[in-house]
Amino acid sequence: MTDTGVDWDAPEMCDVEAEQQLLGAALYAEGNLEVAEQVASIANQAFYVPAHQLLHAALVDVLRDEQIPDPVMIVDRAARRGALGGNPDRLRRVSLELLGKGIPASVPYFADRVTTLWHARTAVLEATRLIQQLHGLHRSGDLHSTGGVLARAREALDLDLSDPTVPDASALPPSVAEILAGSDSYDWLIPKLFEYGDRMILTGIEGLGKSTLLAQIAVAVTAGLHPFLAAPIIGPGAPMTTSHRVLVIDAENLPGQLRRRYGDLVGRVNRICDQQSHPKPDWDDELRIEARPDGVRLEDPRELRRIEAAIAAHQPVLVVAGPLYRLNALDTEAADGARELVRILDHLRVKYRFTLILEGHIPHAADGRSRSVRPIGSSLLLRWPEFGYGIVPAKGHEDDEHPSVVDLRQWRYARDERLFPRELYHDPSGFPWTPGSGYFALCRSKGVYDR
Repeated sequence: MTDTGVDWDAPEMCDVEAEQQLLGAALYAEGNLEVAEQVASIANQAFYVPAHQLLHAALVDVLRDEQIPDPVMIVDRAARRGALGGNPDRLRRVSLELLGKGIPASVPYFADRVTTLWHARTAVLEATRLIQQLHGLHRSGDLHSTGGVLARAREALDLDLSDPTVPDASALPPSVAEILAGSDSYDWLIPKLFEYGDRMILTGIEGLGKSTLLAQIAVAVTAGLHPFLAAPIIGPGAPMTTSHRVLVIDAENLPGQLRRRYGDLVGRVNRICDQQSHPKPDWDDELRIEARPDGVRLEDPRELRRIEAAIAAHQPVLVVAGPLYRLNALDTEAADGARELVRILDHLRVKYRFTLILEGHIPHAADGRSRSVRPIGSSLLLRWPEFGYGIVPAKGHEDDEHPSVVDLRQWRYARDERLFPRELYHDPSGFPWTPGSGYFALCRSKGVYDR
């Protein structure tokens, strides 16, 4: 078992691993002074483990002296602090355990977690003290001191107990003049198709190629290619970069299945890049795949923490995830379950500013009617995304086992005009799903395709 320097069982409201991640990033992220300064800015009391407090205090001292935070120097300084710090061997052992921990990009996430847990511990401690004092006053009959006890508790918790009905200019929302003074230009990931922060759910009948289309979008965006045009992303507001970071969270397929699917797609993208003299992406870094064939439970705080840490570390512009029903164990048929799921997804999407595309499943046909392409679940899921599309066999291909032509049917009408194709054709050499010639002409007329 790892020696964290703790001689007692840690309560639930601390995260030793998060503290290790922060200190590991500060001490062993070579040459990254900015990371060390970020960690030093955290309140020392936020660290629960005494040895971690000593190392953090030493880090603050070293930075204040405008020195480079070398781990040996940090341990030496920490050893001169307090009773526990008198054991340099123990501190050195704790410091060495931080090796290999700490990703600089994850520091904001872990800092927020450690600080939140510190506040929670403080609240519990103060609440316990308050209860004990109030019981003592009741037993002694000295109820006149109740106000003073409550005032001290409020001060200790640093609560904002101001009356919200008292006029305060700082509480006012922005005026319409302030809003109109801002920019109303689009923040495009792909001009006329996806804006940063967009939400889309793609559904479809099983076996039509829905998962392939999602993977096609993921690899195309990684390479800086339009996912339907198979050409470099251009147009007003197009990103300057030729590639992007993308994260795929696959909660269904086994690694072997993913290797076959993405191996084929990466090969196709590489050939397209060569044909168009477009730089290939760094596949070792820019496209990451979280393969979870056993499913993901985002409502579980521990699972959510792992997923958020991956997002914080990778900083993707696009997250492709699903199937939707395997991303949680909530009852999304009910409004409360669906509301909790979209709350979690929106928290991640807004905090890390990525476009989110989800795979959804559709209900079975009823009473001999054709199947709806709306996703299974509460009606909340129908209103939540900006875009909702479903893949269905094109007319005349309804009886084909593997249709070579499919329609992209819209079930959630967009809040804004975007250029999605209406039909897709199977292509053995380019992208697996390619739109008809009319789509290329439409994109050319809108300035997002120049061939």
